[in-house]
Amino acid sequence: MNKLLEYLVLPKEMTPFERQYLLRMNRVATVFYLGHVPVFTLIALFNGTKPLLALALTALVAAGPTLAERALENPRHVSMIHGMTAMIMGGLLVHFGQGPVQIEMHFYFFVLLALLAVFANPMAVIVAAVTVALHHLLLWLWLPASVFNYAAPVWVVAVHASFVVLESVAVCYIARSFFDNVIGLEKIVQARTAEVEGKNRDMRLVLDNVDQGLATIDRDGAFSSEKSKAFDTMLSGAHATLADAIAAASPNAAETFRLGWGEVTEGFMPVEVSMDLLPKRVCFGDRTLGLSYTPIMEGEALSKCLVVVTDRTAELEREKLESEQRELIAIADRITRDKKGVLEYVDEAKALVRGIAEETDLVVVKRLLHTLKGNSAIFGLTRLTDLCHDTESALVEEKRPLTNAEREAIAASFASVEKMVMQLSGGTERGGIEVSERDYQEVLELLKARAPLEQLVAKLRGWKLEPTHKRLTRAAEHAKGLAVRLGKEEPEVAIHDNGLLLEPGRWASFWSALVHVVRNAVDHGLEAPDERTAIGKPESGHIVLETSITDGAFVIRVVDDGRGIDMARIAEKAATLGMATGTDSEITSAIFSDGVSTAESVSDISGRGVGMGAVRAECEKLGGKTELSSAAGYGTTVTFSFPLADMRESRRPHAA
Repeated sequence: MNKLLEYLVLPKEMTPFERQYLLRMNRVATVFYLGHVPVFTLIALFNGTKPLLALALTALVAAGPTLAERALENPRHVSMIHGMTAMIMGGLLVHFGQGPVQIEMHFYFFVLLALLAVFANPMAVIVAAVTVALHHLLLWLWLPASVFNYAAPVWVVAVHASFVVLESVAVCYIARSFFDNVIGLEKIVQARTAEVEGKNRDMRLVLDNVDQGLATIDRDGAFSSEKSKAFDTMLSGAHATLADAIAAASPNAAETFRLGWGEVTEGFMPVEVSMDLLPKRVCFGDRTLGLSYTPIMEGEALSKCLVVVTDRTAELEREKLESEQRELIAIADRITRDKKGVLEYVDEAKALVRGIAEETDLVVVKRLLHTLKGNSAIFGLTRLTDLCHDTESALVEEKRPLTNAEREAIAASFASVEKMVMQLSGGTERGGIEVSERDYQEVLELLKARAPLEQLVAKLRGWKLEPTHKRLTRAAEHAKGLAVRLGKEEPEVAIHDNGLLLEPGRWASFWSALVHVVRNAVDHGLEAPDERTAIGKPESGHIVLETSITDGAFVIRVVDDGRGIDMARIAEKAATLGMATGTDSEITSAIFSDGVSTAESVSDISGRGVGMGAVRAECEKLGGKTELSSAAGYGTTVTFSFPLADMRESRRPHAA
């Protein structure tokens, strides 16, 4: 029962919209009733049912809502007066319309009942229904002719009443629905607005308490009104556009963003590809911020972009510490296994760093950088390796010489490496001589056998020379580690040193540069496991590292059984650089020229087209010459030959 009353009786509060609506409807209804006065008078005149009385009664009934509008403050109450007025007008119409169509005039009651739904008040309908029920009952008892044009029995009155009840129920439902969904629309909007504002407050609370800065930018790069608190804090204040915010820290990065964002909005390339070219890291003072971009699409068109800013300072510092620890472990392990080799690397790298600091020829600088990068990678020195790679990238992309700041950064990075090596190695002087157990035993046996002095002297002098086996072994270790890093099977590396020994100082630069040939063999030469098995090769590649005395020359050879060199691509690349490619010799020579590479993309391993030029330059410094032979699908052989007359070497008395 309570629910029924709650449904029929409207809530007490009335919105301004409902009040204005009802005032307007009440005025319309009053005008409508005033129009009944002349119409009902004419009907009475036509039917001979006292037109003057019709004029008086209709005017009196029409005066009711007119007075109610003035007397009643609540427009809902006035609408209920209109419900009563409508049914009284119906009674007058039936009374003064006595005659052949009197019964049809009852339709007026049903029409007016339906129209009462416009007041959106079920009580106005109920008042009207009660009014018409009383009218029919009382007039049927007192003046039957005023209701029916025949002697209607009581069941006829009941049928009329049942139709009124049925229609009233339907109209009450319509009126309440009208109130809830139209008249009450303001409340719905307010509730929804409050809900949205609540969600916005919750979202703002979340945004203002997350560590990341969040904001959206439009196609012009301008910020939307909503940004997280952290965003403005990280980017040091409010800015109109993201480019302006970046420019506050790095004008160059801001210019890169403007150019990149232009590519994004032009839509020439896929959005994801274009956005990948936008700056991803910006330094604000002592903080490093990471930037990521997520496109917001409308169909296939870019609408906005979500920009997420993350303070990566602590993360990068942690990565730096982890990198230092990895380097420390790698160097400690190397010193344990090959202390002399680590110290030789330091000496060779120091010479490279000195050359980078002093050299003005950009081609030579690139070679030195590339060699320093390759040799540092062998010893797991990732920070110096990455710095060299990033510097190389900057020189190529920006087409400029090395800056003093870059030279100083490389020198400082190497200085930290040197300090670490000295601390771990105990600062051992390079002048010491390492003697293997085998060498010691050999000399001991010679002494016991009272061998000739010259033989002993030759053996002892050999201790100051460097076995080529050590250099080849280091190159082999690097080849295996690099293959695993590239997702290839660890190659089988055969070392044939033939017991040769060399002066370490004279050959140090060449050994440093030779690493480029080994890296190319692994990266460009050896195929991936599935590619090798598909053409009938074993999954793991095969590399040969060899030193020998051949045809009166000292020879260093690197052989791989990989895919070989695509000479056609070399020729095409060389031609674009203006090199001669008319003969096989010219094409082979181009392989050792700067800028020529068949790599699809540049990586920290290869792709610059600098390494082969560096190793040929070092070979020629020692008076040697370079040869290369390659067969598609079978592999490549790179040979370096040096005249014996220009070198001092000694051979072990037995195979190493």
